[in-house]
Amino acid sequence: MKQRLLKSALAACVMALCFLAFCMVQFTNADEQISECLNCHRQRNLNANEGILSSQLFCYDCHLNPASHEDFRDAKVSLQVKPEYFQQSSHRFVACIQCHADVARSPHRSLSGVTCLQCHINFLGAPGTHASHIRVRCEACHTDSQFVALDIAGNEVKLSHTNVESLPISLAEHKTTDVAREEFCTKCHASNNQVGAPTMVLPSKSFVCIACHYSPLRMSNPIFLVAIIIAIIGIVGTLAFWFRASVQGEVSSVHRKFQLGSEVVWSKIFSREFFSIMNTIFFDVLLQRRILANGVSRWFIHSLIFYSFFARFALSSFTLLLQKVSPGSELAMMLVNKDSGFVATFNDITGVFILAGVAWAMFRRYVSKPEYVSTEEQDTLALIIIGLVTLTGFIVEGVRILITQIPQQIALSAFAGYLISRILSVVNINWQWAYGYLWYVHAMLWALFIAYLPFGKLKHIFTTPLSLILNYKKE
Repeated sequence: MKQRLLKSALAACVMALCFLAFCMVQFTNADEQISECLNCHRQRNLNANEGILSSQLFCYDCHLNPASHEDFRDAKVSLQVKPEYFQQSSHRFVACIQCHADVARSPHRSLSGVTCLQCHINFLGAPGTHASHIRVRCEACHTDSQFVALDIAGNEVKLSHTNVESLPISLAEHKTTDVAREEFCTKCHASNNQVGAPTMVLPSKSFVCIACHYSPLRMSNPIFLVAIIIAIIGIVGTLAFWFRASVQGEVSSVHRKFQLGSEVVWSKIFSREFFSIMNTIFFDVLLQRRILANGVSRWFIHSLIFYSFFARFALSSFTLLLQKVSPGSELAMMLVNKDSGFVATFNDITGVFILAGVAWAMFRRYVSKPEYVSTEEQDTLALIIIGLVTLTGFIVEGVRILITQIPQQIALSAFAGYLISRILSVVNINWQWAYGYLWYVHAMLWALFIAYLPFGKLKHIFTTPLSLILNYKKE
C-alpha cells in the first residue's frame, strides 16, 4: 500500500515538473514573440530626434536594400531610398511615417501618398504658386524626377511610374529639386507636354485682379505696375483740376484748399450726420436709387454690370482674408480652387451677367436708340473694355478646361467655360501654346481698364461717394 502511494506521489511530482517546464518554455517563447511584434508595432517618440532616427532606421531595414522593388507592368520598380539624398534635404529630421502617414498597413503600401499639406498648410503663399496648382501633387514638382503624368480619373498631376519610353523608373530616391532652376517649371511647362500645362510659364495674378479673382498680395507683372502708375497720374491730375476751383471760399492757396476740403470730409464723418450720410450712400451708391429714378431699364443694365463686379470683388476679398487667417481650412481650399462647384458656377453666372449688361447697353445705344439715351464716346469705350475683359476671360477659361483635361463632371460647373472648351476643341490649334498669349491679352485689357478709370466716366465709381459726402445737406 505504501509503495503504491509512494509511486503515485512520485508520478505526480514528475507530471508537475513536466507541466512546469512546459509552461516556462511557452512563457519564454511568448516573450520572444512579443519582442518580435514590438519591433514593428510600437510607436516611437517622434517628438525627439532619437525616435525619428529610430523610425527611419526601421524603414531602412528594407528600403536601403537595392533589391527592394515593386512589380509594375511586368517590370520591377526600385523602392530603394538612398540616404545621401534624404539626409541632404530639409526633411532629414522627419520620420518616414510622418509623411507616409498611412503606409503601416497590410499589404504594406500607401493609398494616399505623401501628406505634405499636414505641415505645409499655406502652399499658395509661396511665390509663383498659382491656385491652378491645387490639382498638382507636391512631389510632382519638388522631387528631382523629370517624369510626371496626368491622372484624369483622379484629376491630379503626379509623379509617373514610367518614363517617356514607358519603362519603369525609380521614384524613391527622395532627391528634392532646386526651385531656383529654370527646369523646376519647364519639366511640365514644355511643348506638347502630357500633363495639360500651358507651354508658357505664366506669372501669378496681381493684387489688382482681386476685383474678379482670388489673387495674392503681389504685383506679379510689370504691365500692372504701368497701369497703376498711369491711374495714379490720372487721379493726381483730376485732383489738381478740382483744386483749381474755389474750395470753401478759398481761391488761391492749394494748401489751404486741401486743408479746408479735408476738414469738411472729417467733420462730416465724425458728426451726428454720419449715419444719415451712410444711409444716403447705401441707397444712392449701392442700391443706385438715382439711376432707378431715371429709368428701370437703365437701372437694370447698370445693376447687371455693377452688382456682378461687386459680388466677385466681395468673394475674392473674403477668400484672400480666409486664406491668410485659416489657409488649411476646407472652406479656404474650396474657395481658392476655381474648379470647385460653387466658385466655377459663381464666376460663370456673374460673367454672363456682365456680358448681358454690356450687350444690352450697346443695343440701346446703337440699335433701339431711345431719345433719352445719349451715345458718348467715353461710355462706349468703357463698355467695349469691360466687354472684352469678360469675353477674353471666358475664352481663357475655356482653353484652360480644354488643355488641362478636367473631368466632365467637374468642368460642367463652369457651364459657359465648358461650352466654349467644346467649341474650341474642334479648332485645330495648339492650345497649350496659345493659352499663354490669350492670358496676356486678358491681363493687358484689365490693365487698360485700370489705367482708363480716372480718365473716363468710370471715375464716378470713386467720385460719387466723395461728392455725396461733401455736398450732403440734411433734409
